[in-house]
Amino acid sequence: MKKLQLVSAMSLTLGTLVFSGMASAAVVGESSNTSYVKVGAATVNGGPHTSGGAGIGVNATGIDNLVNFQGLTVYGAEDAQGVYNLNFPYTGSPTSHDNLGVFNFAQVGTSDVWVGEWSAYGTSGDSTRTVYYSGANADTSVPTSGTATYTVVGINNYDGTAASLLNGTLTADFGAATLTGSMTSTNGLTVNVGIASINSDASVTGSNAVAIESASVVASSGDVSAQFYNGQADLAGLVDFAGTEYDTAFGGTQD
Repeated sequence: MKKLQLVSAMSLTLGTLVFSGMASAAVVGESSNTSYVKVGAATVNGGPHTSGGAGIGVNATGIDNLVNFQGLTVYGAEDAQGVYNLNFPYTGSPTSHDNLGVFNFAQVGTSDVWVGEWSAYGTSGDSTRTVYYSGANADTSVPTSGTATYTVVGINNYDGTAASLLNGTLTADFGAATLTGSMTSTNGLTVNVGIASINSDASVTGSNAVAIESASVVASSGDVSAQFYNGQADLAGLVDFAGTEYDTAFGGTQD
């Protein structure tokens, strides 16, 4: 199982683009494989990109050079499911972007919080496939009582169809300090986060997520990482299993 690594901010440049200065500690995110994708506070100023918000870096252009997701949306529009798909290179993109790979990502509500997946080729079984989340205005504490439910979507091998997008509900029990629930696609994949722990710093961790297809468990002991944002209005996270096939990024807003 891959070791999840928390990333809060980066500070290098991209080509001739300009170093941003101080990155925001309020940006929190995580990647299932930091050899391919790093997330945190954007560091790049140039083109459509500005520094300081939720960002992502891939190794083709220097993995420590993080560009903001809002800037990435300029290169494509949301599809009918609310997912951005960027497949580089394409007509009109800068030549420096030719090897950036394939991105599928979605915004959580209207916040600067994003979840998605990346791979070098976007093909079935691509071993570089990495899931991630990255968001600004991360919470630093949570209530000690009460519950909240979140309507979430999950991104797992997204192919542009509604059938490949997972949908579900996660329940945060702040009194018990647990996050539970699942999400399911009409293609037949269910990812259940198990019983994950809500930590006092507003992060979420767990290690007993499962993936189910055709009523059979196809992956187990998945690591869960998530974060609350904007006063618990938003939630984003990922599930990381052994291998990459069932790794899933998820996010949603409080009902």
